[in-house]
Amino acid sequence: MQKVRVYWNLHKKCWSIQDCKSGLVIDHKKCVVLEGNFIVRKGGQKRVREEGKKNVHAFAVGYMSEYFLSTSESLKKEFADWDRVKYNPYEDDYFMHQSVSDNQYKLKEWNEIPRDWVGIIHMDSTQNGNPKVYI
Repeated sequence: MQKVRVYWNLHKKCWSIQDCKSGLVIDHKKCVVLEGNFIVRKGGQKRVREEGKKNVHAFAVGYMSEYFLSTSESLKKEFADWDRVKYNPYEDDYFMHQSVSDNQYKLKEWNEIPRDWVGIIHMDSTQNGNPKVYI
């Protein structure tokens, strides 16, 4: 299995999949499921906050497997109680999560994901081309 970084591509409105060893983007997908964790590079985050211009500095990192790729639709149905995930480089120091049943507009109900968390990450996109992430 190949270790990858996955990030939302603002220009293509899809997920870019980057090989961790080579740093090359190897694919673009509307939906990605992997087993891994989240990374925020502090230098890139600092640059976003200082310049007010986004750059690629936050990722989901892990391994995609045939099982996860072939069952992504069934995973969405089977795990309707997944937590939604967000990351705003201007406001959040790290990735945040909240139960799907919680009201997403109550900011204090978002909790930081533990930095040592590892699990299944489901990354999808809406018909309007917006990212959706669930753990």
